[in-house]
Amino acid sequence: MTLRALFDSRRAERRTLSIDEIVAVIVPLCLDLKERHERGERYYVHPSAIAPSADGLARITPQLAIAPTNARDRHCIAPELLQRADAGNARASVFAIGAILYEALTGEHVGPGMRRPRDIDPSIPEAMEVLISKALVSDPTHRPDDLGALASAMYHVAPAKSIHPPEVDEVKLDESAELDVDVSLSLVPPVNLTHVSIPQAAPVPRFAAGSSDPFGNVISAPTQAAPARPKNDPTARLSALKAQLESDVRPRYVVNRDRMDHGPFSAVELLQQIASGAFREIDVLRDELSGQSKEIKEWEEFAPFAEQAKLRSDIVAEKREVAAAVKAEKNAGVAKSVLAIAAILVLGAGITVWIMKVRGSRSDDVNVVDDPTAGGVDVNGAIKGQKIAAKQGRGGGGGGGGFASGMSYEAAIASNNTEIAVGGKPSGPDLTDSQIGGPMRNAAFIDGCGASSSMKVTVRVAIKMGRAVGVSVSTNPPSPGVASCVDRAVRGIAWPANPKMDSFVTTY
Repeated sequence: MTLRALFDSRRAERRTLSIDEIVAVIVPLCLDLKERHERGERYYVHPSAIAPSADGLARITPQLAIAPTNARDRHCIAPELLQRADAGNARASVFAIGAILYEALTGEHVGPGMRRPRDIDPSIPEAMEVLISKALVSDPTHRPDDLGALASAMYHVAPAKSIHPPEVDEVKLDESAELDVDVSLSLVPPVNLTHVSIPQAAPVPRFAAGSSDPFGNVISAPTQAAPARPKNDPTARLSALKAQLESDVRPRYVVNRDRMDHGPFSAVELLQQIASGAFREIDVLRDELSGQSKEIKEWEEFAPFAEQAKLRSDIVAEKREVAAAVKAEKNAGVAKSVLAIAAILVLGAGITVWIMKVRGSRSDDVNVVDDPTAGGVDVNGAIKGQKIAAKQGRGGGGGGGGFASGMSYEAAIASNNTEIAVGGKPSGPDLTDSQIGGPMRNAAFIDGCGASSSMKVTVRVAIKMGRAVGVSVSTNPPSPGVASCVDRAVRGIAWPANPKMDSFVTTY
């Protein structure tokens, strides 16, 4: 019976190992590993590789100490071993011992979203939590490597519950062969960072073992019923997982998308990016603390959120496709109607031509239209010519220079009086080209009126006394709304005052 089998059976019973039980397992295991590593042996240490020996004490089983296939066993492997796929030394085994302790006492595994052991079960001794934090330092250069010191410290947590190890100064757990031990690099969240309120489940009950051998002996039945299993509520599970992830606010996650690194992000920032669609499930996520790097969909802690974001994106895309199909069908119906009307008109025109040919009728009347100009001579010898204005169109905005409000460009030009003095020199417009065209260079009002980039807008302006006295606007494709808006905007533009009328035509 391996330690993994014991963990699985306790999980099925919704129970964890007691402090006495786990100390009885870990102390002899540490001493066994210490001797083997001093002989130069290297192992993958995980629960599936640990079993009781002939004397009933926990030992590493060399033939089972290979790269793990069990998902929970993989969480016990030191980050540096996952990166290079190689068996580990004493320093890697210290990490494995910390991960085994965490799972044995909490029923959960180490990794993103893990909580401090005492946040899960306040009855866990504080000294035990400190040992776990030191053992789970992700950077091997800042992790202790003295398995003898770890065994001695574990023994003092629950004396007389296991074999007595050689006394080793526990200060060695604060020093590394390379650098001092840095608990801030531990996978266990620091105390000052776990400020997010997480709904706490009832502690998993512990029951004392009936024997010192935690592997083979049957534990007496509990005196109280085990708590009911929580309902299979996906929303509740996601909410709890989100709260666990957000309890660690350290910026530890980097995402590689399109061959560019983004981050580092804290868990809450990463979840926001995933929810917004900035990162996809196929993007590679790297945990800077543990050193693990894989696609987001392969992280059991983040994959559910990426899946939810993808579902929302697919729903939005489907709605857009449906809207586009409805619009296309509507446009097709309009086109069919236009074609039908055009066919009717062509048919009607053909019938009319046929009738005219059959009847042979024609009209030889000639309409003579008088010249609409009138002339006169004033007492000063000036000759004036007055054109009769055509029917004026009106639009928004005011005119200027004494002309009627809202005249069109054509009406303003038609109503302009031109005066030629006898013997005088002909004169052109007083305003220069830059004075006339300058106020129209800023075409922000074109975009402001909703004209698309593909729309052509032609503006004709008659200017007098610094104001637009006549404006005509046409658009291609036609848009009465845009034309009316541009008309109002142009009538509000000011030019230098000049009593003579100038005109300006431009296309945007």
